Amino acid sequence: MVISGILLKVPYWLTWKVKKLNHTLDGLVFYVATEHDYRVIENLLPHLPSSFLLTTRSKTVVELLQAKGLPVKKWPAFPEVLVMVRHAFHLFPVAEIKKIGMRHGPYHFKRMINAKKYNIFDVFLFTSSHEADIARTMGIKGAVSGGYPPLDSFKDEKVISKSTCLFENASLDKNKITLLFTSTWDKSGMSAIDRWADKLTNLADQFNIMVSLHPAISFKWKSIIQQQGVCIVNSQQMAEAMLLADFLISDTSSVIAEFCALNKPVIAFRVPFSPRLTPEIGKMISEISLQIDQVDELSGAVERYRIQPDLKEKDREYWNKIIFDDTNISHGNKAAEIILRFLKSKH
Repeated sequence: MVISGILLKVPYWLTWKVKKLNHTLDGLVFYVATEHDYRVIENLLPHLPSSFLLTTRSKTVVELLQAKGLPVKKWPAFPEVLVMVRHAFHLFPVAEIKKIGMRHGPYHFKRMINAKKYNIFDVFLFTSSHEADIARTMGIKGAVSGGYPPLDSFKDEKVISKSTCLFENASLDKNKITLLFTSTWDKSGMSAIDRWADKLTNLADQFNIMVSLHPAISFKWKSIIQQQGVCIVNSQQMAEAMLLADFLISDTSSVIAEFCALNKPVIAFRVPFSPRLTPEIGKMISEISLQIDQVDELSGAVERYRIQPDLKEKDREYWNKIIFDDTNISHGNKAAEIILRFLKSKH
């Protein structure tokens, strides 16, 4: 347990126990640490008829959720059942709290952590039956196929309308191809951000450029990209940006899986081998994308897709089934049904 967890444990535990005795626990609570956490659960919340509460330590996230009219309170909250997309157990240090976990991003683009940490959850929603099977072979007992709710945004008329606004607000040129650049965390050893971050201005002569930055990206790269004068999209704009983009330019970022769900072309920079990158993910990226080493190969890769529009399409369809089971269903509803069944089983 981290130090903050040790300091919190006794007062939190006592308060939780008193609230339980007084029947004043918060019921179903979602811990939303960041804006991205909210993006993961956003599309399942409308499928929950039961009352629920969102909690966070972030003032920015509180303001975001309040603006959306959602029930939110600054942490601490005292749940009977806790749902979160991270392993922040130190903030809720009571063994009696029932816990449901969800994927922070689609599929496991990095090696899963030890099964022991997953098994603290009573149920963990993986994004597909294939991924849940892998989890069970690792000894993760509560693994189920729970979908990936952010996919529902691609069919949401409000999001589609916002994508048009994003295009206009970013002053993109309708006569240019639009590229969305993403990168995994630059300290992971699996990022290619150093190969394109300072070259966006030149690329903007030929393409519309949008960039999505990893939340933990180093200040160095964030500063370099901000100086390029291109459109930087935040977590809440990701669905709109992906709908707008003609191509995704990435490395080992899990955004690749979401873009694959749209059946749009991906171009990926090759990265050095990393123990955290599983052979399966390496194979997937090589099969659904055209891979390049340097940014000067980008135009050629775009041209290959232009000449052969169905290039990699069958591979994308295959991997969509592996990663998501079915991209045509409501993933928010799928996840909500699992949560509701769990709640019913505990009463």
